[in-house]
Amino acid sequence: MIALRRSVVPLVVALVILVALFYAVLPTRTFMDQGAALDETQAQLDALYEENDALRLRMEELARPEEIERLARSEYNLVYPGEKAYAMLPLAPAQVEVPDLWPLNALVGALGG
Repeated sequence: MIALRRSVVPLVVALVILVALFYAVLPTRTFMDQGAALDETQAQLDALYEENDALRLRMEELARPEEIERLARSEYNLVYPGEKAYAMLPLAPAQVEVPDLWPLNALVGALGG
């Protein structure tokens, strides 16, 4: 009986230590994971604050009549009554020079060249 106690007591002590470590380490790991998640969320919040500040500045710009007129003229081609709007067309593409080779002669003739 004494031999059985001597072999069971260290086993029970080791088991108690393992359970205590399990309950001590698991919350620490969770705490560290929460800290990392908190840092990531804080970075996202900072980015949102910066974006809000930029949008607030843009909103203030768009409240000025000069900015509204500039956008209306440049992006929407709007003009005041009595003004004329002109649009410039892009240049025509350069004509393609086809070499004088047998298979391409028929193509050039068919295209009217």
